[in-house]
Amino acid sequence: MSPSEVADAVDRACAPRPAAPPVYARPPSKVRDDTVRPPLPGQVVDTVFFILATAAAVWLAWRLLDDAWHHTSWSLPLLVPFWLLVAYLVLPRLQTLLTSVYVPGYFIARTRTSDGLLGDPVNLAVDGTARQIHVAMTACGWVLADDITLRSSWGIVASSVFRRSYPAAPVSSLHLFGRRQCLAYQQEVEGNAARRHHVRFWRCPDGWLLPGGHRVQWLGAGTYDRAVGLSLFTLQVTHKIDADIDVERDYIVDSILFHVPEATVQVLENFSTGYHHRNGGGDVIRTDGDLPVVELGAVPVPGASVAELPVGVVRAARGYDDPQAEGGVASGDADRPADDTPPVPGDLPRPVALTAGVALVGLSVLVLLVLAVRDLVDGVDLDEFAGLEQSEVVPAVIALAVFIGVVYGAMGVLAVLTFLGYARPRVWLLAMAVVSTVSTECGRVTTDAEVDTFLGGYPVLAVNVLIMLLLTSAATRTWSRRTALDRRRRRAARHAGAGAEP
Repeated sequence: MSPSEVADAVDRACAPRPAAPPVYARPPSKVRDDTVRPPLPGQVVDTVFFILATAAAVWLAWRLLDDAWHHTSWSLPLLVPFWLLVAYLVLPRLQTLLTSVYVPGYFIARTRTSDGLLGDPVNLAVDGTARQIHVAMTACGWVLADDITLRSSWGIVASSVFRRSYPAAPVSSLHLFGRRQCLAYQQEVEGNAARRHHVRFWRCPDGWLLPGGHRVQWLGAGTYDRAVGLSLFTLQVTHKIDADIDVERDYIVDSILFHVPEATVQVLENFSTGYHHRNGGGDVIRTDGDLPVVELGAVPVPGASVAELPVGVVRAARGYDDPQAEGGVASGDADRPADDTPPVPGDLPRPVALTAGVALVGLSVLVLLVLAVRDLVDGVDLDEFAGLEQSEVVPAVIALAVFIGVVYGAMGVLAVLTFLGYARPRVWLLAMAVVSTVSTECGRVTTDAEVDTFLGGYPVLAVNVLIMLLLTSAATRTWSRRTALDRRRRRAARHAGAGAEP
């Protein structure tokens, strides 16, 4: 070997070798959005029926507007349900369809409304447990907001109209990580629910990092309600917020630092670009883009039992489980009360929309069955409209009665199975509602008979549309799919356990 070849061999031997890829003892802690919110089966079918229900609601709204325009005597009575239908059903559904296409589904430091519109900015972060947040907020004079129910909804309407106090008035649902808020607090101003400070908190998923690599346990959005008005995007009655949301953010942080000496704060400057925009209600918002991170880890927590803690705090401490969330049960706090029972994935609260939809199906079946029996008892004159012989009337009546019993009985069975959480019966109910709507409207359009404006198909159309809207709501379809999936998983686990037995 020549001296030059020897030198080359020595250089190759001494050259630095590329580092071997690191071997992780566990997967990296950074998570992706699709692991935070895994999709559930049946979304394509639900999307189809969601679009059909939206189209039926638009058709009903068009009929109301057309009759209000051409029949002056019915203008005012028809305009009120037209506004209710458009503001609370049609426009939110159209917004949901549109925003699912163009609004980003990943974290951009903005919450989303239940319709998918961009909501209030995320302007606050917290490190601590749910009980530490509750201790800190109550020390500052904030009140845990009630859940949204029929009673609480009526309470905030009455308090806003009559200027009465409602310290625990509910706040509307905003979504982050595919979930509505875990905790919400508020402070009334001058005993008037129309004006209030309020803040929502969401638990961050395990392993999730803020842009830039920071890790926090909770994110919050604090705003100030200055009045009650109409939403610019949906025409719904809602609270209007003050544009300077940074003032409300600083008020929340300063209140905690003043009343809770154990709390500290670190500000992530320029967390997002300072900007001005509009929230889901159309209100102007302005922010400088800073994100204060409030540290509550040193805040002492009294050893209260579950019975002594508010339900909302216990629910958030053990891992808030939102029936409308795709991802299932969230992780809980490390200091969850010792006597608290962790949530069971299969035991999800049944949505009010599903209960109302099933009840409406049952009521419709009962009314239609009574009307059919009445017609059969009174005699339907089958020999006149069908050209039947007298001897053929009785068999035809019996056949018609059997057919009615089978159809309405099947609808009743499907309604019960839907209420129990089976996914396919709900799909069949929706299909029957679509067929009923199309057949009724085709018969109305093709007939030459003059039909009364109010009774001309409105009850049947309105009931069918309402059933479709209730059974395709976000809460109903997600709860139904999750419950069916949990049932299949438990069944598979039982079969696996039975197969493992000797």
